[in-house]
Amino acid sequence: MLCLLSLLALGPTVGAMDLPAAPSRLVVDLRDGTSLDEARALTGLPDLQWVDPRSADEALAWAVVADVSAEDRRVSALPGIEAAEPVFEMVALGFPDDPLYDKQWNLRAIGAPTGWRAGAGAGITVAVIDTGVTRVADLADTEIMAGYSFVSGEPGSADGNGHGTHVAGTIAQSTDNGLGVAGIAPRARILPIKALSAAGSGMSPWIASAIDEAVDQGAQVINLSLGGGHSEVIAVAVQKALDAGVLVVAAAGNSGREGLGHPAALPGVIAVTAVGPDDLLAPYSSFGAGVALSAPGGDKRQTDGGILQDTVDGDGHAFKEFQGTSMATPHVAGAAAVLLSANGGDVAGARRLLLDTALDLGEPGPDPKYGHGRLDLKASLSALLLRQQAMLALLGGAAALLLASLGGTGPGRQRRGIVMTVAGALAAGGLFFLPLLPLPPMGLSTLLSRPLLLWPGAVIGDPYWRNPLLMSALLPLLATFVLGPTRTLGPVVAGACAGLAAHFIHAAALGGIDVWLLPGALGRGWLGINGALCALGAVAAIGVTRLRDKHEV
Repeated sequence: MLCLLSLLALGPTVGAMDLPAAPSRLVVDLRDGTSLDEARALTGLPDLQWVDPRSADEALAWAVVADVSAEDRRVSALPGIEAAEPVFEMVALGFPDDPLYDKQWNLRAIGAPTGWRAGAGAGITVAVIDTGVTRVADLADTEIMAGYSFVSGEPGSADGNGHGTHVAGTIAQSTDNGLGVAGIAPRARILPIKALSAAGSGMSPWIASAIDEAVDQGAQVINLSLGGGHSEVIAVAVQKALDAGVLVVAAAGNSGREGLGHPAALPGVIAVTAVGPDDLLAPYSSFGAGVALSAPGGDKRQTDGGILQDTVDGDGHAFKEFQGTSMATPHVAGAAAVLLSANGGDVAGARRLLLDTALDLGEPGPDPKYGHGRLDLKASLSALLLRQQAMLALLGGAAALLLASLGGTGPGRQRRGIVMTVAGALAAGGLFFLPLLPLPPMGLSTLLSRPLLLWPGAVIGDPYWRNPLLMSALLPLLATFVLGPTRTLGPVVAGACAGLAAHFIHAAALGGIDVWLLPGALGRGWLGINGALCALGAVAAIGVTRLRDKHEV
């Protein structure tokens, strides 16, 4: 018997986001030390309140008034008033410039801005298996693949429901485009596969086929914001995806009771529960054994507590707040895309970071409600950059320094040693700390923050950048041959080769880079051999330096 899977977005969806004008507020700055009772008596405003409890020291208060202009003139003329004026709304300049970003508590909660500075998911494909995805206005700059539909009678991957487009927006909404809202991984590629109808439900073979198609199309992450009863054909498809090295993320369910829905309950799937703005389990969220993570799913009982994204609305689009574990799941999928982009496609490493760095909630350690904790992308990236990449930088610098010690005793030896050490550290680890600084994202800083070996990933995209040609010593050796003999660039090239050798050998020993078309041991062997070739190239460059020094002496 075919199993019917239904969407997990519970509760009525709201209409276009209502943004009422702020109340007419007057802010009053009184002499320091004025009490609140004195302030009320002096201004004749009985509803006057401190702007914040900490504002009492500076006697900064405000009140809602009927005519802010008239009250401004009246209060400003009173003795003991340092300043009085209407409340002005100020906006953050810089990145992002999306006007509704301040409504997205969920992105700030998980540290999405750090992900924007760490590549924003560039080169990673995320399959959204849902009701389809329509390129609404705020997805105009997002890369969306052609997609496919397995839903009978609904050809094409356009969204007739709104659920799938909302999910895709959380993952990769066009960001810093001056419109609407932001997404977690705006440079990721969305693969829309329709397996749920416009009514919000789908048959198990549709969903199983969609999972198989996502793997065939090269998706590194699959988002399943859907659930229902157990289906063996879906279980088989999910296992095939996991065996292919795909991260599968699924919604825990919206029953509000213990017990996960399927496919979230399947082994290996990252099952996600939902929390509200207060980081408490949302009342609708299912929970139980097997929960991996919690993530913002919204709680519309709280003001602006839903998850706001752009989605279809009749013949147009609207910014709508949804809630559900369906909304929590794409937070994890988007975060996974960012980590995979930043770590060179290391699926096991990305999964480990997601779980190990989650903000522990509820009972200490993993528990049935929050799993390992609430998703914390900033913490995941901090761990990646400050542990893994910093270690690579240290290894690359040490390898170059060791190589520099073989460079003889000729003139400029100390300067060459410094140049080689710095070049080795940068080649192996990049300026790893850049994404942690509060700077606007830039393409150049994204490249500079990555190890040299991962640069093609930010430009070409996965999996093509991991082809054996780019994952080889060919280009470093060519640079050594052309530039190694030069006095100025020779030490730079030699140090960079030493750093690349350290990264190649580290990847061969510990994994983390899967060479395209060379699975398992073959890929590791390839990396190790090319690491040795890079080291030989660096030694050759130093040998040329020693010969030149002898000749000059």
